[in-house]
Amino acid sequence: MGQGSYVIAEWDSVQADNAVFQRSLRALDERLMAKCSADWHPKSFNLKKSLSPSDGNYGRTTILPELFDDHNGTQMAHWRQLFTTAGNQTLIAGCNAGNTLPEDFKIAWAGLAFPNKQQHITEIKWQIGDRKYGRINIEEIKSYNKPAIIFEEGYLIDEEESFDLYGYVEGPIAVSEPFIAGLYQRIVMLGAAYFSVVSKVLGNCGAAIT
Repeated sequence: MGQGSYVIAEWDSVQADNAVFQRSLRALDERLMAKCSADWHPKSFNLKKSLSPSDGNYGRTTILPELFDDHNGTQMAHWRQLFTTAGNQTLIAGCNAGNTLPEDFKIAWAGLAFPNKQQHITEIKWQIGDRKYGRINIEEIKSYNKPAIIFEEGYLIDEEESFDLYGYVEGPIAVSEPFIAGLYQRIVMLGAAYFSVVSKVLGNCGAAIT
């Protein structure tokens, strides 16, 4: 598991040029692949067929928003959310009962991106299973063009393990129907999702995953 260390940075610069981040992401990926190979044995990973694995392989894709519920408890189809109230609230949670991740999926969580022109989320914290992590104030990201929070080690979210991301949404929030319905924020989970059943990722784009 990650130890809670993180850095706030420009996402495109870190992704392209930072060797420390590249090594950290590779190490996180290798940790999860080892777990997948152990838990989903005898299946193995074939990088050349990661998006269309054969029966003897498990696959890898991006972290899909359909694996999670939004702040209203509705299964997501994209990372963009409409907020109508300010204050402390759940931002993202596992989409199955008990806020758990669906069976046959495991996640290597490397960080969060906030591609918002106006950033209203000022603090976050999260819980994975029964382990809680402390609050982080992220108002510093308002000084970045493409801000992201990158974890030094990253976190593994296991299949059927609970996940909750909480945050404080800064107000006031203008709501004046039908013209102003609230404010939109994108909270994008960075990393990779591994799957053992390929049929679960072959549906229509945006379709629910169970």
